[in-house]
Amino acid sequence: MNAGPAFAAWETVPPPATAEAARSGAGYLDHWTGGLAGLGGAGGTRPEVHAVLGFCGGAIYAAALAERIAEQQDRAPLLVLFDPELSTAQTLIWQFHKVIGFLSAVISEEQIAVARELGQKAFDGIPDVMALKDELLRLMREFGEPALIAAGLDETRREELFAVFESFLCYLAAASQIDPLPQWRSAVAYSSTSPLSGLNAMRSAGLEIEIGEEIRVDTDHGVMLADRDLASAVARLLAR
Repeated sequence: MNAGPAFAAWETVPPPATAEAARSGAGYLDHWTGGLAGLGGAGGTRPEVHAVLGFCGGAIYAAALAERIAEQQDRAPLLVLFDPELSTAQTLIWQFHKVIGFLSAVISEEQIAVARELGQKAFDGIPDVMALKDELLRLMREFGEPALIAAGLDETRREELFAVFESFLCYLAAASQIDPLPQWRSAVAYSSTSPLSGLNAMRSAGLEIEIGEEIRVDTDHGVMLADRDLASAVARLLAR
């Protein structure tokens, strides 16, 4: 999303999944706020943060970052969310089922069904989200490794793909340790038209989330951040 030339953006890239910071929600926040402190340079003053933006599950971290940043400067940053979602064990198993489905071109439907059944058993039997994440990653390697070998991918490419999935699952699992709801009550949230995303999905599941201001936009969740009209609306919001 390009919010206009008047704004300098700081992208909070997640730490590697193998890093100590990726072992907890607090670790992610320490990693990012530590990077923010360094923006002022040696002996310099770090710039004021005017807004924190979060998309989907990133809205959880955005809330916690906004809270931390508010303690470090005179004015609390504006919190802007795009299809905010909570992260739970259900989020992890849904992502596992989806990614296993991507292997349908190289492994049989029977193998996919077995993998999904084992994933579901893990979901049903492991109450701790971080432990569930570890088991789902193990299952992904167990079924994914032979599938990717059969597809002709060398070890380097296979590890790249596993690393992406591991990073994403670690990010989601750690987010489950953070309660963003108090901060969301003062946030501006943009909601897409996708019924299975963001506030739409949570309402369909019977969960009402209190948001400071909700703005509905005529765009799909998957292309939300590429929508020019939405980018213009956000730029106007930030310019207030």
